[in-house]
Amino acid sequence: MAALFTIVGFGVARARRARAFRPLARTSANLAGLAGIYALWFYAGWGWGYNRAPVQERVTYVTSQVNESAIRALRLAAIEQINALAPLAHSMHRGNTFDLTQLQAAWSPVVVRLGDTWTPRVSASKPTLAGPFMDAIGTSGFTNPFSLETQLAPDLLWFERPFSQAHEWSHAAGYNRENEANYIAVLTCLRDGDPVARYSGWFELFFYLPRLRQYPHSMFVPEVWKDFAAIRARNAHFINLNLSRFSWRVYNRYLKTNHIASGLQNYNEVTRLVAGIPLDPAGLPIRRLRFERI
Repeated sequence: MAALFTIVGFGVARARRARAFRPLARTSANLAGLAGIYALWFYAGWGWGYNRAPVQERVTYVTSQVNESAIRALRLAAIEQINALAPLAHSMHRGNTFDLTQLQAAWSPVVVRLGDTWTPRVSASKPTLAGPFMDAIGTSGFTNPFSLETQLAPDLLWFERPFSQAHEWSHAAGYNRENEANYIAVLTCLRDGDPVARYSGWFELFFYLPRLRQYPHSMFVPEVWKDFAAIRARNAHFINLNLSRFSWRVYNRYLKTNHIASGLQNYNEVTRLVAGIPLDPAGLPIRRLRFERI
């Protein structure tokens, strides 16, 4: 980004001094060349990640366990857990901060168990100039494909942040598919000893489950209803519907171009992974033998 601004600045300055359009033409050519380099860098460092073997081929995945009965049981478990964790999480949270070190300690074994033979270096999300745009389109986070730094949307609520941070870390670790990043984020939060992180994981998983026609008021404790209301208020305040729809249509096409046939629905497919992959006593996926380290 700094290179782009530098090129544009020099080009405009030279054009003003020369009172001619030739420097601007050269600047445009330079920008096109730099954009081409960035595109090649993107596909070499990020786009090829979609060709990585999916987690279903890396771990024990029981297709027969992915059925309507299992999804109903998963919904009941999510509702039970968020109701139990909500009062504790609400009393313990301190603004938008959470225990980043503890979250990372819960996250690292998950990505290693799923096949990474290296330990990804991740850190807290960085501030970004794109924050207002992220708020307007309703995206929760972003992983820079060039620096692998993560950014979270400024308008994220405190109970969304642990899950979103773990999700973006998973992209940085090479898990480009959205269902896989969601799956790792869920397991990370559920393995974390912090009630705020566990609440974040169950809360987000609940939203990816198939929706019921209605939810009786007695289904959730008051704290959960308060958080639902906070999400609606945040979205009503920040999201630009036209910009959001356009952005998500573009991303839907991008995913399909990269062999994710379901497009944006890939986010929701995390429920199939949660239902179909058995866990060991440590809350880690049981990996297939051919992926075990010797």
